[in-house]
Amino acid sequence: MQKPSSYDDLLPAPYRTPNDDIEPPTLTIDFLKEELQVERLNDIHHWLWLAGRPMPARPLYYQKALRRDIVVHERMDLHLVWVDNRIFLKPIPRYLLDQQFWQEHLGCRAGCSFSTDGRHDSIQKRAESTTCERCKIHQCALGFILSYAALISYESDLCIAKDANLVSSETTWPAWRSHVKKVLAEGKRRKINKRYIFGELRLARLNKIYRYTWRSPVRGYVSAYTSYVHFWHRNLVRIASLFAYLVVVLTAMQVGLATRRLQDSYAFQQASFGFTVFSVLAPLGFVGLVSAFSLGALLYNLNATFAYWKKRSATVEQACAGNIA
Repeated sequence: MQKPSSYDDLLPAPYRTPNDDIEPPTLTIDFLKEELQVERLNDIHHWLWLAGRPMPARPLYYQKALRRDIVVHERMDLHLVWVDNRIFLKPIPRYLLDQQFWQEHLGCRAGCSFSTDGRHDSIQKRAESTTCERCKIHQCALGFILSYAALISYESDLCIAKDANLVSSETTWPAWRSHVKKVLAEGKRRKINKRYIFGELRLARLNKIYRYTWRSPVRGYVSAYTSYVHFWHRNLVRIASLFAYLVVVLTAMQVGLATRRLQDSYAFQQASFGFTVFSVLAPLGFVGLVSAFSLGALLYNLNATFAYWKKRSATVEQACAGNIA
């Protein structure tokens, strides 16, 4: 890959700061953290085995064979996350294909435990060592590129990647093979972020992990509902399925009560009575539970929206005062 004349041409047009301000991007540690780190997945690393297998991602041709639509997503913590027939993939930033960029912006600082060859000399040194911020970002970037080494294994995968705008249209197959060889060699020598031990991750299970571990009990990892109408529609389908099952069971019990053998069965009479009461109360209870969750989510979102509005208003007023002054 040839070195570009300026890295500015390889960066996003605007950069959204943690305060939700839009600014021109600069190659700072904060910008690279926002672009490359996957802290939300690292926080639940011990639970990731529930969401995916500890193996490299499967190639793009295989994703297509599974009838998964490739959805471009620029958030790194949604890279290789799939739901239903969609898989989210972050396109390769062009600056990560430039070797000089890695040396200038992702190289470890002096004193970092990985500043020489990426390995510790002894267990004692490993215990006492510290890892610099640039090294952590390097681990994320290397793991990300290695994930693409698995995704684009064949020339057909490269064609799929170009069609989905995951790589530059100027990337050739010989150049990609050469780059992958260097990345694989680097992957054996240097440490990668632990998220990339896993390949594809199931979004539904990530949501459950985030809810059941109380990191985000309402929204989960990524909210599965785009509106309250969507929320009620999905849950009413479940209620309808439960109702259909109850109808079938009650019909079977009614037929059973018409037979002589079951008419005189005290146990069956008691079971029929209990299930009849359950059939009346279960749908009502389920509707009540869904209503309570919907109301709780509404109150939570209103509170979060109001808190954000207060915080954002103060930030905007401060910025406007500074501009006027």
